[in-house]
Amino acid sequence: MFRMTSELQAKRRLGLTATLVREDGLEEDVFSLIGPKKYDVPWKELESKSWIAEAKCKEIRVNMEDDLRLKYSIADDREKFRLASENPEKMKAIGLIMKKHSESHLLVIGQYINQLEEISKKFNIPLITGKTPLPERQTLYDAFRSGKIKSLVVSKVANFSIDLPDANIAIQ
Repeated sequence: MFRMTSELQAKRRLGLTATLVREDGLEEDVFSLIGPKKYDVPWKELESKSWIAEAKCKEIRVNMEDDLRLKYSIADDREKFRLASENPEKMKAIGLIMKKHSESHLLVIGQYINQLEEISKKFNIPLITGKTPLPERQTLYDAFRSGKIKSLVVSKVANFSIDLPDANIAIQ
C-alpha cells in the first residue's frame, strides 16, 4: 500500500486514520507521503464525550524468570520490549483472565506473531494476522460479533477500521 501510494502523482495528499499503526512498525514513514500530523484528539477526550466506549485499563505485572531477567538486563531497548512482551509468565496471566471472564467477548492483541500463534494454540482461539485471507478474517469477525466465538487473538491488523463493539475485555 505504501509503495502504491508513493507512486500517486498529486499536489496534495490527505491521510485520515483513527489508529496510525503498521505491522512492520514503520508508522513514521507515512508522514513522508502526507506531511506532518495536523490534528490529534486524546482518546480520553473522545471517551468523555461518548464518542467511544469508556475504557478501564488495569496493569497486571508478572514475574520474570532469572535467566530471562539476565537477558533483559543486557538487551537493547527494542529487544527488552520483545523479551518483556513474550515473557512466558504472561501465558498464565492470560489463562487466569480468560477463566475469570469466561462469559465475556475477549480480544488478545499482540505484536509478535510467534507469541500470538502460541496463545492461539494453547487456548484454542482463532488467530487473525496480516496473512489471514480477507474472507477468513470477515468470517471470524462476523462469528465474534454474533457470539458464535467468544474470543479472538489478533495482531495489529485488527486496528484497521475493525468495528467489534461486543468486545468487552482486551488483553494487550
